[in-house]
Amino acid sequence: MEQIKHVLETMPNNSAIERRNRSLIAFILLTGARDSAIASMKLKHVDISGHSVFQDAREVNTKFSKTFTTFFFPVGDDIQQNCC
Repeated sequence: MEQIKHVLETMPNNSAIERRNRSLIAFILLTGARDSAIASMKLKHVDISGHSVFQDAREVNTKFSKTFTTFFFPVGDDIQQNCC
């Protein structure tokens, strides 16, 4: 956890691409979702105010094609600020 936080703190965030990269790492830490699921997610699957992600197996590549909702891990507000 500390290593990931260190990576986020040291990553550049000057351009839109760099900010996107930071957000992606923060999102992975917040959700714990698998790579293939994250790659196939759409913004409509993320509920920022509800601190959750709806992984609909019809649209998201989930393990064993299961539909479920995951909630953000309590990793700190700073991580969520980087993500969302």
